[in-house]
Amino acid sequence: MPFVRFLVLALAVLLCGCRTVKPLPPDDLSAPGWKVRQGQAVWKTRESEFAGELILATRVDESSLQFIKTPLPIMSAQTKGREWTIRFFADNRTVIGQGTPPDEVLWLHLPSAVRGASLPKPLQFKTEASNWELRNAETGESISGFLNP
Repeated sequence: MPFVRFLVLALAVLLCGCRTVKPLPPDDLSAPGWKVRQGQAVWKTRESEFAGELILATRVDESSLQFIKTPLPIMSAQTKGREWTIRFFADNRTVIGQGTPPDEVLWLHLPSAVRGASLPKPLQFKTEASNWELRNAETGESISGFLNP
């Protein structure tokens, strides 16, 4: 099943743009304008479930997030305008693209969801008190958790 997910992501990346896109450089979160929030999250896929620390940084039309299971990073994602990059450290995989990220890459939609932006179907975002959940209704994949204010 991981190969099928990789194949879907690769196909989505190929369809997202015509020109070659390079991964986004690391963000300097100490630069002016960044709002950094930390919390905990649980990422559920069909195959597995991970709990860890979530760091989400946002500014105007940029975002940077990391999902960490101490002491190891699991995933990092960035958006800058229409460009995006996501890295999965366990299998040393980086996926890059332009435009709206594919629905299958749930992490890239989390910053928009937290900001209150509308999401493409089949994605759903629910909040209750300080907790939230982002879910892909078609695949069942979800990310749930909380972030400090």
